[in-house]
Amino acid sequence: MLNTLEIIPKQYEKILSLPKNIFGDVYVAFIPGDPVDNIISSCEKLINKGFSVIPHLPARNLKNEKELEYFLFHLNRLNIKKILSIGGSSNKKNPTFSSTYEIFETGIFQKFDFSQINIAGHPEGNPFDNKPDENLKKKLNWIVKNNYKCNIITQWTFDPYQTNTWLEKINKDISNISNNTEIHIGIAGPAKFTTLLKYAKVCGVSASAIIAKNKGLGLTKLLKHNPRDIIKSLVGHDNLHFFPFGGINELVEWKKK
Repeated sequence: MLNTLEIIPKQYEKILSLPKNIFGDVYVAFIPGDPVDNIISSCEKLINKGFSVIPHLPARNLKNEKELEYFLFHLNRLNIKKILSIGGSSNKKNPTFSSTYEIFETGIFQKFDFSQINIAGHPEGNPFDNKPDENLKKKLNWIVKNNYKCNIITQWTFDPYQTNTWLEKINKDISNISNNTEIHIGIAGPAKFTTLLKYAKVCGVSASAIIAKNKGLGLTKLLKHNPRDIIKSLVGHDNLHFFPFGGINELVEWKKK
């Protein structure tokens, strides 16, 4: 099974030359403030270049049900069958949708021909949700009851011990709901520790493990994170999902080693 990759639309040009045997599905992130049409356009360009695309569907980024239906309609038009439905973050104080489950409750998904709705997992907790694991089970239960396939794609982690503890618990929790749900663990690609700290604040990842690993070392800006030790420590997952914070080319070169 090929690892998956997450990009933002402006990285489109950089992945066109990727070898086809490096990554499988390409997830297209939908960050706050990005127009819906930009995500649709990026997905279409990638599909036309032969990539298997899974766009993000962030609940809190959407203006209303009309925009949700517009987005899903155009993804369906592109024959996209899989999406990643997440809570996301928002520039708005009171977004129309405050959670992924609220999107599920609209009934709009059933108007279209999707086969798989993936959801997010949070091994280190979620700053936007004080019961992330309970809500994960609630979402998975809805997805299974509505006859969709589902994989769990986690936020990137820097704490293998905490992630393994979470994996053991979640694998038990979901076994009563689904027997074919995979768990893909988010991994930050090679990058400076200072870059990871910046993204940690944006993504809601605990910075404590990053700081601990870097504590007492000089020349902080020159030190780089190598994900290999974290990957070797993980137990109980099905695949890896890469975030190329240090650059796509650097991630590809690292994977070739």
